[in-house]
Amino acid sequence: MKKFIGIILSIFVGSAVFAVESIYQHPTNIKNVQMPYYSKVACKFSQTKTIPNSKAYIQSGGNFRMDIKNGVIFDTLYPVKSTTAYTTEQSKRVSDIILAISHKDYSYINKNFDSYYLKTQSGWKLALKPKKSSKISNVMGSIIIDGNKYIDKLEINTVKSGSTKINFTECR
Repeated sequence: MKKFIGIILSIFVGSAVFAVESIYQHPTNIKNVQMPYYSKVACKFSQTKTIPNSKAYIQSGGNFRMDIKNGVIFDTLYPVKSTTAYTTEQSKRVSDIILAISHKDYSYINKNFDSYYLKTQSGWKLALKPKKSSKISNVMGSIIIDGNKYIDKLEINTVKSGSTKINFTECR
């Protein structure tokens, strides 16, 4: 029985690893990516930030708003109330990436990232890995976006400060 359970677990773990890595087996030209376009969206979010070289993590959540004219705003409600706004003036790198994706600015994305895209049963998955020639490669490891009608999950992996996983729900 233990051997059977071990086989089942190794199949499950192996498929999970394959599912995560499979996005990088699908390079694409960003112009071919079929992501939704919206000028405004509001959602609930929950976020888990891992701390590098540690098993520790921080969880938070609240409300998310994206408006092409005003940028991205995270109103965190727990564990501590705060507001983080990513606008072109306040956070150039994050804002540039978000605005390039939402405006479908292919030149910025093609210049700085290798793109990977996979259509799934439940929607789509887009991964962006900074090109070695890009200044972003010193800071950013990858961005993985899962979605359907809206973006459902966003994972940002950095070179030195760990990873951030954000889940979006109740989007409108």
